[in-house]
Amino acid sequence: MTNNEVHFDYLYFPLILFIYLAGFAIIGYIFEINLGNDDYQTWNIGFNPSNLDYLKGRMNGFQAGGPNSFADLITVTGVYSLFKYKNSYVFFIVPIALIAVIVTYSRFSLVVLVLFTLIKFIREKLYTQLFVTMIVLSIAAIPLGVYERFMNDDNNGISDRVLMLEASTEYFISSSLEIKLIGNGSNQLIFESNNIYLYDEFDKNPYSYGPHNSFIFYLINYGIVGVLLYFLIFINLFKRKLVFDFNLISLTVFFILSMSTDLLHNHSVSWLLYFLYFSYLKAEK
Repeated sequence: MTNNEVHFDYLYFPLILFIYLAGFAIIGYIFEINLGNDDYQTWNIGFNPSNLDYLKGRMNGFQAGGPNSFADLITVTGVYSLFKYKNSYVFFIVPIALIAVIVTYSRFSLVVLVLFTLIKFIREKLYTQLFVTMIVLSIAAIPLGVYERFMNDDNNGISDRVLMLEASTEYFISSSLEIKLIGNGSNQLIFESNNIYLYDEFDKNPYSYGPHNSFIFYLINYGIVGVLLYFLIFINLFKRKLVFDFNLISLTVFFILSMSTDLLHNHSVSWLLYFLYFSYLKAEK
């Protein structure tokens, strides 16, 4: 393989990854492809049936973390591709990204994707693309149950997350100084709604439970010291002039999504964060 071929593969790797992820989500939803349980034995890889109409068919990929992490991957790679490649790619990237995230039924990922799509269109005055995108989103939202997903919380998804965040925050505030500084260690506590259990005494699948916030997860497990040590990895972001480019935008998307999911400590997904970060550092040099 020549240097030019290597450069081409590296240049288009995020777009190829995005097409693969989004394509699998859409095709898997249409044909109800089910490839069996994931490693956590929590979700199917592919189509997940449900008794609730607006949750039926939640699509999941090969990564850990379920449909929400799958949607986050599509969102990050979609936003990266949207800001990196030519504006002529917009009519290809945006509709596919929107539909792919919709069939995962991940609310927060969809909100973040729409937000950064609007930023792209308004910043570069792509008003025709904005108009078409809003039409696509409006049309797709009706048959795929997006409105019901946002308006109803029959599966207690939002309320459970709020309770988990409240319980984990209260636990951290009331913990000893030692625990605040160095944490409890990994695989010690489970947060289910507003209840806190010891990991070894929890009978259910532990991978489905947690504060659903990567930053609080690190605080609980590794304390303030652990969080500071972790963020030392990214110290170069603050040492140099921030350049509004696709790498930095995608890093921002990653950290925003981590406020509602386990992206930072999900090792089947977090590799993308470091790819984006080191690509940003290399581009700056």
